[in-house]
Amino acid sequence: MKIVAVRVPEEIKKKMKDVPEDWSEYIRKAIEDRIEREKNKKILKDLKKLWKGMPKTPKGFSAKSIREDRDSG
Repeated sequence: MKIVAVRVPEEIKKKMKDVPEDWSEYIRKAIEDRIEREKNKKILKDLKKLWKGMPKTPKGFSAKSIREDRDSG
């Protein structure tokens, strides 16, 4: 595992001592969450590109499909 140092003002460091938290784990988790959000943003961007290229569904298609499904059962 690599080390990443974070500098905080002395006032913040004093306040951190008053909070029962494993700050290393908290920061590690925050970094992981941020990376995951960026990954998801990229996936969404790629999906939007795919959706843009897809043909439009004809008007009334959904209602027609639902009726057909109901009638067949």
